[in-house]
Amino acid sequence: MAKISDAVGIGQKNNYADVLTVQILLNKNKKVTTPSDKLSEDGIIRPATIERIKKFQQDVVGLKNPDGIISPNGITMHNLVVHSSFHTSTDRATRSVIFSEAQLVEAAKNLGCEIAAIKAVVLTETPRGAFDEKGRPSILYERHYFHRLTNGKYDSDAVLSNKDAGGYGKYSVQYDKLNKAIALDKNAALQSASWGAFQIMGANFKAAGYANVEDFVKAMQTLQGQLDAFVSFIKNTPPLQNALQNKNWATFAKTYNGPKYLKNEYDTKLANNYQAALKSS
Repeated sequence: MAKISDAVGIGQKNNYADVLTVQILLNKNKKVTTPSDKLSEDGIIRPATIERIKKFQQDVVGLKNPDGIISPNGITMHNLVVHSSFHTSTDRATRSVIFSEAQLVEAAKNLGCEIAAIKAVVLTETPRGAFDEKGRPSILYERHYFHRLTNGKYDSDAVLSNKDAGGYGKYSVQYDKLNKAIALDKNAALQSASWGAFQIMGANFKAAGYANVEDFVKAMQTLQGQLDAFVSFIKNTPPLQNALQNKNWATFAKTYNGPKYLKNEYDTKLANNYQAALKSS
């Protein structure tokens, strides 16, 4: 995993090797860099690198007041590694810590639950991370939602529309399916995928605090947006909030994952991931 020894950015040491590492990582991140505007990978801190750091902090990390500084163990560096092609794997108990401690403290305070309980949901829902290798929110396309929302109009393509859940396929094909569904019915398609670290269904956009599914999807592009949606969704679904507060994993699983949660041992996974989160904190 890529690391820096000292801080990079405004007023920092800006060692050559550290600046070079940051520049390479920023260039690998498709969310803030395109082939036509890559930074010079020269190990020299310049305004362009500072501005790219700020853009990353704002667009990906979700900081309202980006400071243009990357600390070795800070939230910006962690996310930079997670969202670059350098990121291949990490200990599963640390994958939930893509959120800063301050973000988790605030969310736990709003929900009246433990931070480890929030981490347990993330570890259970997205063991691969909140974003995919291309920097897009992790999704899972649900063909039975698309069937229901379009009244079976597109059932001729069973991969995209089917009264039965399943047929998920590999993670790498989820956006392909979503994009094909968008071409048929954008609104229904966006509602037919679960999004981000907490895998909230687009169909639940209102409970997640948004007026429409497109605003919900826009919020999924940042970590803060994903966390805010989760907090709203839990608070707007009283059984979930109570279960999360009391760590009643079976009740939480039944409401959050559906009545068939026992089939995939969702409650057991939550309990185990809660313990893993406690140990890693």
